[in-house]
Amino acid sequence: MLKPLSHRLKKLRHDKRGNILLLAGAGFSVLVGAAGVGVDAVQWYLWNRQLQQAADSGALAGAHALNKGEEYSLTARTELERTANTNFNVERLTNPPESGKYAGDTGAVELIATTSRALPFSSLFLIDPPTIRVRAVAATISEGRHCVYALAEDGIGISVQGNSEADLGCGVLSNSRGKDSIYLHGSSYLTATPISAAGGIYAEDGTYPADASLQPFGIAKDDPLADRGLTVPAHGPCTTNFRLRPSESATVGSSDPTAVHCFRGGMDIKGTLTMRPGVYIMDGGSFKSNSQASITGRGVTIILTGSEPGNVATVDLAGGNFTDLSAPTMDQNPDWAGILFYQDQIGSNQRSKITGGTTLKMNGIVYLPGGDLDFAGNSGQDSDCLLLVAKRVGFAGDSKLKNNCGDMLDDYDLSTRIIRVVE
Repeated sequence: MLKPLSHRLKKLRHDKRGNILLLAGAGFSVLVGAAGVGVDAVQWYLWNRQLQQAADSGALAGAHALNKGEEYSLTARTELERTANTNFNVERLTNPPESGKYAGDTGAVELIATTSRALPFSSLFLIDPPTIRVRAVAATISEGRHCVYALAEDGIGISVQGNSEADLGCGVLSNSRGKDSIYLHGSSYLTATPISAAGGIYAEDGTYPADASLQPFGIAKDDPLADRGLTVPAHGPCTTNFRLRPSESATVGSSDPTAVHCFRGGMDIKGTLTMRPGVYIMDGGSFKSNSQASITGRGVTIILTGSEPGNVATVDLAGGNFTDLSAPTMDQNPDWAGILFYQDQIGSNQRSKITGGTTLKMNGIVYLPGGDLDFAGNSGQDSDCLLLVAKRVGFAGDSKLKNNCGDMLDDYDLSTRIIRVVE
């Protein structure tokens, strides 16, 4: 009986017909194992991606809380727990960050989280499951350069409506937290970037370029000129109700570029006015021109004031034939350098209007912190450097501003602050 068995085993040893089956069986085992490890690798990648997104959200929430003066750590952990769909450990949560480009930045939050779980296939080959580690840093950063600021904290701050086109060559920023903080409507078109708002941005299709950077619900910006501490200066006797008829011309001011000249009831200009360098106070009324007026002034600051908001002077440049005004330099008047128009902080119940005529040249800062401004340029506008800061700003017509200011605005922070994931 043993002889036939040994004979059969000998034949089996030399038989090649079963090799393919054995090789297929061995190969199939390797294939199944590789597929299993591949499935586990996909799961690891998914966990890494999900945990990274949760860490980003947590760091952002912490940075926002930090900006508001709140406890950043609790806020960041709460957001991380809300958005993470896997178990995790917080390895580091700190302000300022301890590593990376933003190490030591007091406006930044660093969050490092880990997760580690065994999976069916990989656990056959690995003693310990791999640890997935993610890191996120969120910080408050400055971005962009703006030449139009609306300081109102509610309602519409900046509007472009009707058929107007505003080509600004810089950014616009509204401090309003309203849902329509910036309002772009109808056939209007705003060429500006960034378009920044503390509230929402209402922009209909085709009202801004495709490459414009829209930044809604950002951080409100402090008045960029507040640190100047501008106030209405003391002055002597005032000229009352200054008027120029269409056929008349006049020159005002003196040889002293720091001298202060007062006009009670403002100026109503229909003729030709030359303004020497100096400070011109409009006490009530308005600084007003019509279609026949011609106004020239280099090194001038025009101050709008009154006893209360109901009678504070305004600007009303309504399509004059020729307007060429520029602010004083530091050498001419260090107290008012760069300021072309300044309205008393108490503001005005009336809107100021700057409407371009045949030629409109204005260079300097239009600063109406408590008043509203309507700006409408035209094809004859040529303003190399014009910064508009008002409570609210509305654009009409063809408004074009250039941003070639040289060093005149270097002392002002004209950026906006945004919170984003930076690492």
